[in-house]
Amino acid sequence: MSKNKDKKNGMIGQVFRNDVFQRILIGIISLLAAFIMISDGSAQKRYKLTLGTASGYDIQAPRDIENTMKTEEMALEKAKELPPVIKKMEQANTKMLGNVYDFFDDLEFYRAKIIPVMEDDNEIQINELLEQENRDKTGKSLSILTDMSDELKAYLFKPETDQEINSLKELLIRDVLPQLSYTTITEDNLSQVLRDYHMVMDERINQIPMRQIAKQILSAFLIPNSMVDVEATKKQESDFIESYKLEYPVMIYKGERIISKDDIVTEDKIDVLRTIGYLDENNKPDYLFLGSVLILLLMLWGVLATFMKAFTQKTFNSRNELMLIASIMVLTVFLAWMAKNFFPDYAPYITIGFIAPVLLAIFLDIQLAIIVNLIITIAVSVMFKDNPTFIIMLVINGTFAAFLSANASQRRRISLAGLAIGAANIFIVFCMGVIEKKDWPTLLNESGIVFLNGILSVILAIGLLPFLESIFNMITHLKLLELGDPNHPLLKRLLMEAPGTYHHSLMVGNLAEVGTRAIGGNALLARVGAYFHDIGKLKRPGFFKENQMSENPHDRITPNLSTLVITSHTKDGEELAVKYKLPKVIRDIIIQHHGTTLVAYFYHKAKQNEKGLEVKESNFRYEGPRPQTREAAVVLLADAVEAAVRSLQDKTKGKIEGLIRKIIKDKLDDGQLDYCDLTLKNMNDIANGFLTVLSGFFHERTEYPELEKKNTLSELDNHVYNVFSEEKKDENSNTKQIEEKIPSGKKTEDLADESNRNYIED
Repeated sequence: MSKNKDKKNGMIGQVFRNDVFQRILIGIISLLAAFIMISDGSAQKRYKLTLGTASGYDIQAPRDIENTMKTEEMALEKAKELPPVIKKMEQANTKMLGNVYDFFDDLEFYRAKIIPVMEDDNEIQINELLEQENRDKTGKSLSILTDMSDELKAYLFKPETDQEINSLKELLIRDVLPQLSYTTITEDNLSQVLRDYHMVMDERINQIPMRQIAKQILSAFLIPNSMVDVEATKKQESDFIESYKLEYPVMIYKGERIISKDDIVTEDKIDVLRTIGYLDENNKPDYLFLGSVLILLLMLWGVLATFMKAFTQKTFNSRNELMLIASIMVLTVFLAWMAKNFFPDYAPYITIGFIAPVLLAIFLDIQLAIIVNLIITIAVSVMFKDNPTFIIMLVINGTFAAFLSANASQRRRISLAGLAIGAANIFIVFCMGVIEKKDWPTLLNESGIVFLNGILSVILAIGLLPFLESIFNMITHLKLLELGDPNHPLLKRLLMEAPGTYHHSLMVGNLAEVGTRAIGGNALLARVGAYFHDIGKLKRPGFFKENQMSENPHDRITPNLSTLVITSHTKDGEELAVKYKLPKVIRDIIIQHHGTTLVAYFYHKAKQNEKGLEVKESNFRYEGPRPQTREAAVVLLADAVEAAVRSLQDKTKGKIEGLIRKIIKDKLDDGQLDYCDLTLKNMNDIANGFLTVLSGFFHERTEYPELEKKNTLSELDNHVYNVFSEEKKDENSNTKQIEEKIPSGKKTEDLADESNRNYIED
């Protein structure tokens, strides 16, 4: 059981240590962090409001929006003012005319019957006569006559009223009824039309009794000649409402208050807030919105990963560099999120978005800084959807920031970049403000903000540099300049405890810098790496020739032990570098600056001492690894070249060049340059750079004419001259003895690699 558990834990640990898994994990974590902030910053703020209660918020419109309920209400009110659609009933006019004709015909009939009777019997009542006639004739006319007052009946059945009755008939049939036929008479306006024509009767008829009779006739026979077409009226109202809503919408413009604090929440306000997503009704997440943001960010992160895999493979494979990029991206999004939440009105202008291109250009690469800046700009712009100035400003000036900050070796240069970015921000904001027709106070206000934004971005970037260098074990030109300071504790120790190694390192630094610059590498890194490449010799400085003032301890030990002492200085140097917290790139140069080179002198010495016994070449090689970067490779070549050239007796330009090219070829043939990105052209450029430095250092000097010693040298001068001559003879003799120990066909120059230099030359 425990074995299975250990096996499972081992598999999990193996997964977590896998480079691909670590890269994916970095991408997922940074993506989720950015997603949380961007989705929160871009999501609509929601308010809890209750219909009929007082609002606790001042809520402004984020954009122009129509109050649809208010528009509908206004349209309905206007629609009520529309007259209904009327449908004419022509038979009604005919009926009224017929009824009037019938009335006067019946009246004439009754008068013919009743008037003679009344003349014979004055006491008889008209009502009795009408009742008698009612047996023979019934209808509307009789009811009208019956309903009249006795005075009107008496007036109407006088023989002398014939003319007035005929005049009334003529007035009604010839004048009034035709007018009524053209008048729209409905159930709703019937009483009003009747009143109007009663007034006409008052104006047109002089006799008061006849006026009353005319009014009763109209009241009895006047009927609606029109009716409301309900369907047509509804269609008219519907068409009007739709047209009105399109032509006269009730708008709430961007920046206007939808509702103010303490205002009563009305139904139309609720509807507006619901439309723009400001109303918190069910507390459910907007999954469609969140999914859209996540998909957008996934695509952006995918673009960045594809770019890095295609164009910056080294960064893509480096966990620290990926973590640096992810941290800077998340930090930029965080700053934008903070600005959006605490200063929403000015968020696009105060978002410190230029730190990403500045930091990445300093730490890594201009191209990478530009593409990351574009990715961040697009991602953050989701929070500032209505502000194109933000996108334009970050795209243009973020690119400028990358170019201005790249390879900056002084903080002053980065600070000047901040001023330049701030000034460029002003131009962009001013131009966009003119395009958007903003007023001058707004333009000046926004210009001042973006100018400070540019400066603050660079100040923040400078402040973050030391922390990021330490956290991610990264290195910058500024850090390299600090490390290259002669007052660095390790360099001071090297000067005091191993002065020969110190001066050798300075010369290797000069060579490495020129050689690296010739191939477009990081020249400053190569120089500083060369300064520290031999710090491992501080552990046993006396075992290295350049630090020996008298005896050589290697004369008393075996070649195998000497090789172990010599080769251990790379590991010792790495330990010292860790102790003094040197960056990893410097430590890599320290451990790789010999690669797996053969310590040739002790190897050949061992073969001579162990005649007949097998001597393994692998026991006399450095442990490596071989150089992995161009800078480490150049330091390896510079180290070997400096030692070899110093061993030359005749340092002419031709011999120096020949030796340089031979050493480079030997290292190439030995496979020491297999893992660094160097071409044959690069090696030629490195050789030319080395030659330039060494030719200047070992230049020919003017030979002064020899003076006769007896005339020019004092007694003390003669003594010094003689001692110097004897020492030169001894040195030549020693050199000859050493060369005799070297196998035939080999010369000191041929073996002048780093291994020989450690014992013979140094």
